[in-house]
Amino acid sequence: MLLLGHALAVTLWARHIAARHPAHSQYDATICGLGSYTSSSDNLTFNSNAWNPDSPGFQCLSVQDSPPKFDATWAWADDPGSVHSYPHVKFTSPALPVTLSNISALLLSVKWSMGPGSTPRPALNVDSTGLADRDTVANVAFDIFADRNTANAQNETTAETEIMIWLGKYGSAKPLGFALERTCFNQTISDVEFVLYQGHNARGTNVLTWMSTANRTSFAAEISPLLQYLWRNGLVSAGSNIGLVSFGSEAYHSEGNVTFSASDFGMTVVTGPAPNLAVGSLPTSCAKPEAPPDESGAVSLHARGSWPSRVAITMFVGVVAYFLS
Repeated sequence: MLLLGHALAVTLWARHIAARHPAHSQYDATICGLGSYTSSSDNLTFNSNAWNPDSPGFQCLSVQDSPPKFDATWAWADDPGSVHSYPHVKFTSPALPVTLSNISALLLSVKWSMGPGSTPRPALNVDSTGLADRDTVANVAFDIFADRNTANAQNETTAETEIMIWLGKYGSAKPLGFALERTCFNQTISDVEFVLYQGHNARGTNVLTWMSTANRTSFAAEISPLLQYLWRNGLVSAGSNIGLVSFGSEAYHSEGNVTFSASDFGMTVVTGPAPNLAVGSLPTSCAKPEAPPDESGAVSLHARGSWPSRVAITMFVGVVAYFLS
């Protein structure tokens, strides 16, 4: 009966989404539950990925092919401590899988929005008050999988390492390892400061999370310094291969519908010997705990690292030259 209720909610949503939102009839596909859709124009794969549903919760994702964007609407009222879904877009590149030590540059970009209800918001628009009123718990993140075996690296369930880059968090969402504070390290990319956490999920996957210290609804950066910090300090093998890269939102809980939207997303991989960036080393001690700005009572420990300006300029010039070649 519970499964029937969930299926009915999903079916009704898929059937009536166009009628309820005629302004968004430009959608090329709507998928629900565990459905997926691959765009014929740019070979992007969109996944609803409601892998841990509750009842009568649901999730559906609507896709526009050109220009590519998606809107995901979900509602999970039970078990606020667990992730129920990760609606996302999966990127493709002929460079994947690629060894971490053979990444010269990895550029990621996106714009996103989120708010209560079933109507998508314009890019960069977040109704934080409305999300709080619905007790929303969610994050917004790039998700990267890696493994020393190239086949395992291309499968979320077999990859030995998961690297997440959180650009947003709402409610009580916390990365694995948050309470343990194992790494105590910050890294600044462009003007975005990230804190690193490490933990393991139920499958034993080594999960390393770079969490932004403030929500960023627009992001475009060369993120290889975040990867270099991990493999140069032995947190992941330098011989590991990145096989999957995606962007989406892990949905935990809400008292009512929430809609997450993403656009202007992309990935570019530049292969070649990794430049020797001064990414910093593992700290031997940590500063006094400080509470994050939106989580009273939670702690994060800080030791600072940054991407030196001369290296940044050199890499930027190289990336521009790559695009112009």
